[in-house]
Amino acid sequence: MHPAPRLLLSLLCLVFVPAFAAKKKAEPAAAPPQLISTKGGGPKWKNVTELQQFADKGDPQACFEFAERCLEGDGVPRDVAKAASLYEQAGKGGVVNGWFRLGKIHHDGLAGAPDYGWALEYFTKAAQAGVVEAQHNIGAMLASARGVKRDYVEGLAWLILAKQSGAPTDAEAQVRIRLAKRPAEIASAEARAAELSGDLPHATVRATLTGKTTRPPDLPAAPVAKPAAVAPKPEPATPPRITVPMAPITPTLPPGKP
Repeated sequence: MHPAPRLLLSLLCLVFVPAFAAKKKAEPAAAPPQLISTKGGGPKWKNVTELQQFADKGDPQACFEFAERCLEGDGVPRDVAKAASLYEQAGKGGVVNGWFRLGKIHHDGLAGAPDYGWALEYFTKAAQAGVVEAQHNIGAMLASARGVKRDYVEGLAWLILAKQSGAPTDAEAQVRIRLAKRPAEIASAEARAAELSGDLPHATVRATLTGKTTRPPDLPAAPVAKPAAVAPKPEPATPPRITVPMAPITPTLPPGKP
């Protein structure tokens, strides 16, 4: 197989692999799973019921953890739509991994058809907050043309940023190999990565979507204009038409009078 197709296939896989997910430590066979630390400083809930109660009250961390359970069907019925709503609450409350999880839901099509516009929006929110997984996925989407127009320079820039932030991936090296004969593009990507790193909270992604997408997140839908009730316009009053007789009228005289 030609090196280029192998590179692109590898990058595609990098986007789809649910990488970077936190690995759960194995519990001893005789010990039931716990939701609270036995060493202090743990969460405020002791079981799934309490976790849901805290999530219902809007606790950001509880929203995130309960969303994880809803997404996986772990101890609760699987409900992707509910998970997405909870992830959004978590993200708005400062648990920035909620934005990354939302991006994955839309990228992987877990709530329907994949929507790369939403995925890129949410990955960007997470990347701006320093989530290296999101930075990596933005770069992989751009380099592999997944839902966006391929852009090796912008893609490599985000992969460089992710690598510098500690992402355990060789995607950056793969794209550098692909651009080995185009050193100017590598230099541009390095300069762009430095620019992104210098103002990460306000960083934007230079990308052109190639597929259909819904409206961007956080933009309120345009309200449907309700037609105003218009009173019917009254017809102008038409004066009654009086017909004047054209023939003279002969008066009738009383008897005995000339």
